[in-house]
Amino acid sequence: MSPPDPPGIGEVDSGLADENARLRAELAELRRTREQETRDLSQAQSLLQAIAEHAPIVIYAKDTGGRFILSNQRHAALLDRSPFEVLGKREQDLIAPEAAAEIDAGTAVAIHERRIVTSEVTIPLRDGEHTFWESVFPLIDRDGHCYGLGGIATDVSERKRMEFEQRRTRDALLQREKMAALGGLVAGVAHEINTPLGVALTAVTHGQQILKRLADEVERGTLTRGELRRALADLRDSCALTVDNLRRGAHLITSFKKVAVDQSSEAVRRVALCEWLQDVVASLRPMLRAARVEHEIRCAPGPTLELAVGALTQVVTNLVQNACVHAFAPEQHERRLVLGARVGGDSLQLECADNGRGIAHEHVSRVFEPFFTTRRGEGGSGLGMHIVHNIVVERFGGRIELDPTHAGTRWTIELPLGTPAIRRVEE
Repeated sequence: MSPPDPPGIGEVDSGLADENARLRAELAELRRTREQETRDLSQAQSLLQAIAEHAPIVIYAKDTGGRFILSNQRHAALLDRSPFEVLGKREQDLIAPEAAAEIDAGTAVAIHERRIVTSEVTIPLRDGEHTFWESVFPLIDRDGHCYGLGGIATDVSERKRMEFEQRRTRDALLQREKMAALGGLVAGVAHEINTPLGVALTAVTHGQQILKRLADEVERGTLTRGELRRALADLRDSCALTVDNLRRGAHLITSFKKVAVDQSSEAVRRVALCEWLQDVVASLRPMLRAARVEHEIRCAPGPTLELAVGALTQVVTNLVQNACVHAFAPEQHERRLVLGARVGGDSLQLECADNGRGIAHEHVSRVFEPFFTTRRGEGGSGLGMHIVHNIVVERFGGRIELDPTHAGTRWTIELPLGTPAIRRVEE
């Protein structure tokens, strides 16, 4: 059998032409793909550059020697330079040495430990001090080598200033509310003390008159045994009435002094819980009497406490004042308020409950808001319960809740023991 004839020259040329066409098509496709990748990369780079340049935050990058290799407009503007003037420089070339050293310390940690480091730094710049919340992170190449560091920082100076102003305003409002409560306490106690002092003065004056009558009868020699007995009995009654009322006045003054000192001081003082609560309520009796509110104290004897009495006295005062002003309808005759305190487990529990009209459902979520009041035109400041909430939560680390099942209004407060504001005294 004879071998097949070899392909002709025409057939070979045709195959080569087809292969060349295929290769040219593949090459063109690769070129288009590469050009598209280049365009995409350029677009991505332009996008990232635009974001970095126009972002309202500081964005920068450094090499491992601490020299800037990237500085966006915000970063350069804060340094009062152009981005090109920042490139190639170190922190110590641009800001105060102390601030530069603090930033470099965070940079070293991020590079050596290869992790994100977040911190708050304050830097003196030409227009004043700026506070930044900054995150720095290592830059790692494809081979796993760290070739630099990236940083993003947000200028929080204005926020810090506003927070400071808010704290100062809140402290001023709290102090004003304290002074207002103390002023009302002074007026009420002064009125309360007038009664026993007036009775004592009347009794002493009556005793003076008896003594003068006795002296006159002795001088005239007309004093009889019966007259002497009656005079002595009157003097005994007068002295007893005087002593009782002076003791009552002295107790009011003692209670007032404790409460007044507590309200004007942030000191921690050792107290017996029930005795302290009775002193506070004694100072508030004029307010309760003016509002025609009958009160009851429920206090279980417990351990001695070291307590921030001023802050907690403010809480009780504001709760009682809130009840007297808001709890009762004008036509309600039977008005009751119960104040309770006890130590249970690892906490101090306080309760303030009234039999008033309660809090409207739409107002429950707003009771702790500053300046929220339903008595705006009647002297209500809207700060009382806001102050109570702040003291309970911030000063004592506790919680205050409104009991929705109670007929009327009942506040329950739980304060953890073992904090700087309140702790149990080991006997």
